[in-house]
Amino acid sequence: MPDNPETSSDQSRILLKRRILSSKGFFIGLIAGLVAVGFRLSLEFAEKLRNSFIAFSMSHGLLCMFIPAILFGLSIVAVVVVTSKFAPEAGGSGIPHLKGYLAGFNAIRGWRILLVKFVGGVVGIGSGLALGREGPTVQMGAAIAKICGDYMAPNRVERKILISAGAGAGLAAAFNAPLAGVFFVLEELHSSFNQAVLVTAFVACVTADIVCRLVIGHLPVFHIKIISYPDLGMFPFFLLLGLFLGFLGLLFNKSLLGSSDYVQKLTFSKKILLSFGLGIGLGVIGLMLPESLGMGTDLTADVLANKVVHCQLFFYFLLRFFLTMVSYSTGAPGGIFAPMLLLGVLAGSFFGYIVSIIYPYAAFDFSVWGVLGMAGYFSAVVRAPITGTILILEMTSAYDLLLPLMIVSIVSYSIPEYFKDIPIYEALLQRDLHRKAMKQSRLYRPLPSQTSSAPDSLRPSRDRTCKQGGSR
Repeated sequence: MPDNPETSSDQSRILLKRRILSSKGFFIGLIAGLVAVGFRLSLEFAEKLRNSFIAFSMSHGLLCMFIPAILFGLSIVAVVVVTSKFAPEAGGSGIPHLKGYLAGFNAIRGWRILLVKFVGGVVGIGSGLALGREGPTVQMGAAIAKICGDYMAPNRVERKILISAGAGAGLAAAFNAPLAGVFFVLEELHSSFNQAVLVTAFVACVTADIVCRLVIGHLPVFHIKIISYPDLGMFPFFLLLGLFLGFLGLLFNKSLLGSSDYVQKLTFSKKILLSFGLGIGLGVIGLMLPESLGMGTDLTADVLANKVVHCQLFFYFLLRFFLTMVSYSTGAPGGIFAPMLLLGVLAGSFFGYIVSIIYPYAAFDFSVWGVLGMAGYFSAVVRAPITGTILILEMTSAYDLLLPLMIVSIVSYSIPEYFKDIPIYEALLQRDLHRKAMKQSRLYRPLPSQTSSAPDSLRPSRDRTCKQGGSR
């Protein structure tokens, strides 16, 4: 039976469209990968410069020790002012703003976001803000796709596909995790399966990851060696770990929204004072605990390598939790991916330490608890268990932990879901849209004379008008 010519023609058009989208995805992944690598190397240099500056100041007397604190305070103030005046949508992680664009609520000003996010992220995180590079890299990848899409995409639908692919490419390059970038696009940004989005994002993420590996190297983000793995008898403890992380994730979401709402109610001058005070505090903390500042990548690696004393895990968790809340509430560019992973590895390792006291028969590498903690905490906060599981696998190369990771992720995911907690990026988007609506309602509020409910003292009086007219 001969094929239907119309069906064959439709299939040919779909195939051609995929090929065109794939080529565009390759180009966007290439540019996004280069920018992500530049941002990553710049941040690493800024953090090394910060640590060297703190060490230099400590070796030159008591007065010089407070110079980093003042410099950090001024730098963070500059970042907050420039971001709020030039591109406020570049503040924070940028992922809620991206989700708002894909939902049709926001616009993306590509060049502004790219410049403010890059420079502001390097200066802010380099000054010690407890934020990460991943959210900014995602938004910068989307901004690059928006800039290119204005010339390459014939319509808004294709532009959204390219912007999603650019965001996934940014995540892939930030973590050396191309598969996690693809699932981030499908699970978090679109919450659905679309073949055009899948193909374009896959090509962009693989391309960006290749660029990253050519420049930085093939090794995963965290180098761990797990010799012995847990047996089935430890799985009940993994269920308890998932419950523990689920409640901690619920606390993270509530605290982040609460602190951000509190700071947003402050006047601009008070926000500046808060930013300067935070910089001073970060400078003082850096004199004693420099590893607790910035992205915290070295601290995460130390915990996974069992170089942190067990009794210090709880202290580091409280400190980083507080610094993350205050840092994000300032509105400076910076994401919560890296802070989430650090808090997760601290919480997981602390839980493992408690288990080792209660049940000393657990004979496997202690690093397993930290790996499971990262995946579970990410799943509880972001509510994307598949992305979290794949992300941790690609970051650590601990592929034999797939089943425990899945168990911890789904259990930790269920706790905030049971309490009907909104995933953090959706909650931040709803908050931003509410603020935008309130601002527009104040801008376009009708005059008192145009409302029937206005007080009598504000309404024009005919008698008063007649008297004024008669006196002229």
